[in-house]
Amino acid sequence: MVERMRALEQQNAAILEQLQAVAGQLSTLARRESQLRAVLERDTDLERQLPKLEHVLAKASGPHIERAVRQTTVHDDPFPYAVVDDVLPGDLYSSLLRGLPPLELFADRPTNKQQLAVPFRLAPIYSQRVWRHFVTTVIPEHIMPSVLARFRESVDVWIRRNWPAIDPRAVEFHSSDGRIILRRRGYRIPPHRDPKWGFLTCILYLARPDDKAEWGTQIYSVQDDPEARGAAPHWIDPQRCVQVADVTFVPNRMLVFLNSVGAHGAHIPEDAEPEDLERYIFQFRLAPTVESMAMLKSTLDEERRPYWAGKSADY
Repeated sequence: MVERMRALEQQNAAILEQLQAVAGQLSTLARRESQLRAVLERDTDLERQLPKLEHVLAKASGPHIERAVRQTTVHDDPFPYAVVDDVLPGDLYSSLLRGLPPLELFADRPTNKQQLAVPFRLAPIYSQRVWRHFVTTVIPEHIMPSVLARFRESVDVWIRRNWPAIDPRAVEFHSSDGRIILRRRGYRIPPHRDPKWGFLTCILYLARPDDKAEWGTQIYSVQDDPEARGAAPHWIDPQRCVQVADVTFVPNRMLVFLNSVGAHGAHIPEDAEPEDLERYIFQFRLAPTVESMAMLKSTLDEERRPYWAGKSADY
């Protein structure tokens, strides 16, 4: 009798496991169906906007971006950073907002961990077109050279400090494709430094006309601030952090900083209004190319090698 009961229990557990697997598959299918439907609906809504978009993308955005970055102030405390306002031509910025993917496409991850890598695997045609242009043309051809020129002195000092044998101008850079991050009520990322090989972090605030300016990015100095041991994100005890700046969430604003010392973070209160708050940013980094990274690593002695070892990609 006891053996029969055990056999039934095992059988019931197996059936329950199978039912849970089926439920998970059905949930995934329902989410995919919702995403495909949202993409088709957005394609229909934006079809008439595509000719206008092509006109916007054909316009030269370089002079506007170069001027905006050149005119900004680079602050030194607690690390080199700049706030670039009106960084993109207005019609390009508006097109990026219009091309934000449907909310359903972010649903593959839990709330406040939702993000989409760009270029997209699945998105409306308008979204694919404008965001691919942004990451393959605007960033590498206009934003990256402008930012590197404005931060040239700070980057050179950083390279000399860590690789004294290397001529900073021998280091070549590339831009990551980046990701759109969706933040909601209760979002919090504590003080930290980004993955170490991302020398310059760029955060474009995708603020819409009705979005509040609160809850941007907080910048901190760090007491007893040692160098991160490893290339992974470096999380810092908030008790050692002192906030020195709060960069507000303003449309068409880009925060750029040297990922060197100090810390940055962000949060949105649990009771923030409206209840269905959506807050979008686009983050990308300027980092040494694979070849330059190998060159820099080759000059590190045994003592310093662990400081630059490990995960170098996004968290």
